[in-house]
Amino acid sequence: MQCFRCGAEVGSENTCYNCGADILLYKQIIYTSYVFYNQGLEKAKVRDLSGAIEMLKSSLQYYKYNTRARNLLGLCYYQMGETVRALNEWVLSKNLQEDDNPFADRYLAEIENNPGLLSKLNSTIKKYNQAIDYCKAGSRDLASIQLKKVISQNPNFVKAHQLLALLYIQDKKYSDARKVLVAASKIDSNNTTTIRYIHEVKERLKEQNTGRRRKKNDVVTFADGNDTVIMSENSFRSMLDNSRSSFMNILLGLVVGLLICFFLVVPTVKDNKSGQNKQTVLALNEELKRAKSETKSLQNEIDDLKNSLSAYDDKQDIATSYDNLFAAQNAFESGDEQSASESIQLVTKDVLGESGQKAYDSLYAKLGPTIIKGYYDDGNKFYLDENYESAITNFETVVGIDEYYNDGAALFLLGDCYRLTDESEKALECFNKVVEKYPKSKWGRQAKTYIAADGTDLNAAEVGD
Repeated sequence: MQCFRCGAEVGSENTCYNCGADILLYKQIIYTSYVFYNQGLEKAKVRDLSGAIEMLKSSLQYYKYNTRARNLLGLCYYQMGETVRALNEWVLSKNLQEDDNPFADRYLAEIENNPGLLSKLNSTIKKYNQAIDYCKAGSRDLASIQLKKVISQNPNFVKAHQLLALLYIQDKKYSDARKVLVAASKIDSNNTTTIRYIHEVKERLKEQNTGRRRKKNDVVTFADGNDTVIMSENSFRSMLDNSRSSFMNILLGLVVGLLICFFLVVPTVKDNKSGQNKQTVLALNEELKRAKSETKSLQNEIDDLKNSLSAYDDKQDIATSYDNLFAAQNAFESGDEQSASESIQLVTKDVLGESGQKAYDSLYAKLGPTIIKGYYDDGNKFYLDENYESAITNFETVVGIDEYYNDGAALFLLGDCYRLTDESEKALECFNKVVEKYPKSKWGRQAKTYIAADGTDLNAAEVGD
């Protein structure tokens, strides 16, 4: 600990040996800051991110140089999808403690190594702000669409979940609101706004279910001559039980009447209807023949239209592919390789002419590193977010283009995704290839660890640095 006045290192004494300043109160303030930090750390471990943020803010109010609290505060913001706030805390932590600050260095390095992340987050914030404007203008449908896009790009953005749930509540879509709020509660388990919305949704769903239920003490009303009799359902059932024999007699009379009607009246009616039915059947047969003829003619027209539409679609795809090819060429010439790689992946090569295919192959060869890097960065992002299915899709694309991309990193991460999704055979195949090609790299050493764990518990090992 350093003296607040002269900066000299002090021990357990309550007075600075260098300048003689009384540092007892100063030490108590710093200890209080670390108490709040420990409380925030405990809350963060159980994903009570809101409570952790409050504790960490209190810690920094006591001692702003507590870089541990500031780094953890940034991490809490990052887990809630508020990356801008997280970056502010990490940058400030780095400025306050430039040396011996590994956590701030690590978090900032991860952001810097993913150049597309900031642009994506900027787009997410713009869409969220646009959704708020739609809400203020009363366009809840447009706001819901924007918020769904925000959540798909930034699944941890708690505020977007809460606003979407609020729109569902206003539209009386309580089941959809509950799903969104449950997802938000998994990110921040003790967020007061989320808990209040969940309580509101439960009350509304309870009201709906209560309105559909039948009351236990229902009454039965029926007429008895000129009087109206009202009694409880139980009393009415008792009366029915006592009058069962009378109803049986009435039922027997009805059965006899129906039998008389069936044997005497029905045959006569059948004879009269028989002649009419024959004429109706003949008319229906003629109508059926005419309908079949019309159906065949319509089917021929449909087939002709399908052929015409197919030819039109092919032409449309040709025009679209050339437009995307020209857009990719222009973007590449202007130095925007990212946009060029996005446009060229929309081109259907088979519909291009010979010169178009040559231009496509030439441009694709130049953009190959950018394209494969985009798939690798997206796969790495999904891997860090524990979205292993999406990560597998991106890493498989990278490995399909360059099996040993980035010194075997893509192949190793693909194998690790297989391992985490219980596809042990595919994981071992990837690990063996990494060891064979790069036995002394960090990927090769970690792959050896997983291979050695095969037969005991492949998922027991963790990825090393």
